[in-house]
Amino acid sequence: MIRSMEPAPADLDVLAYCRSLALQQIQMLTRLAEIGMQLAEAEGARALAAQSQAAWPKADAAAVEAARAEAQEAGMAFSRFSRSVQRSLALRSRAADQLCAREKVQAADREAAQQARRDDHRNQVESTLGEIIWQEIKDRDRAATLQDELEERVEDLYDSDEQVEDRPLGSVMAELACGLGLTEEWRLWARPWQTTPRPARPAGDEAEIQAERARRRDAASAAVEQAFAKLDPARIPGLRAGLAVRLQEADVVGWFDTETIFSIAERLSRSLGIDPYLWLDDPDAPDTG
Repeated sequence: MIRSMEPAPADLDVLAYCRSLALQQIQMLTRLAEIGMQLAEAEGARALAAQSQAAWPKADAAAVEAARAEAQEAGMAFSRFSRSVQRSLALRSRAADQLCAREKVQAADREAAQQARRDDHRNQVESTLGEIIWQEIKDRDRAATLQDELEERVEDLYDSDEQVEDRPLGSVMAELACGLGLTEEWRLWARPWQTTPRPARPAGDEAEIQAERARRRDAASAAVEQAFAKLDPARIPGLRAGLAVRLQEADVVGWFDTETIFSIAERLSRSLGIDPYLWLDDPDAPDTG
């Protein structure tokens, strides 16, 4: 009976796995070429030695014939091993070219993904601090001045070489707010924003990974549900059904591996047309991802 193939793990990084296979293939072909070269060198040396014996003037006819036969045999073996080396080197070159081509494509994809993440990070920082300025600062002239200064500082920060997108949103906003003289205003808004980095991907065996994803999903869902009590009761069944659908969609499932509970709940709220700050009045616990 032929056994069916085992399904790939749900958290398998296919690109990384294929890259490791390509590198393994290159290493094996290199080893084959090295072994083939050693054998070719040995047979080449044997052929040369046999030819020297066949050409020795004092050798009798039988010895000359035996030496010529050995030289021919060694020469054929040398030719066979040489072709094997050439094939290994050609296959290695092809595998290396394919790997380099894939790396170029993946590098471009990674750069685009990082830029998108950087742009999203920047937009969240600038929009949130902008809301603080225009909602908390009653002097409109001062608010306009602070907005201009905020835009300049954000541009300087995100146009630098620093990988700002890898830092917690809360930390970046806190520093900018303090620099703008908005320390007290920031304290009124700071509680829901995380001050720890994004969580690591769930680890462990398959059951542990699924359990951690379920925990994050349930926590984000519960946070969004807190807003329902403040909405028109007639909207709740439809919103609850929409939330259930969103929690099954691929983009949201991916968030459970890399985003904090706060950021997941905020995105879910926006996608359902709910004010994302309705459920932030009384958070159950600090958001640590």
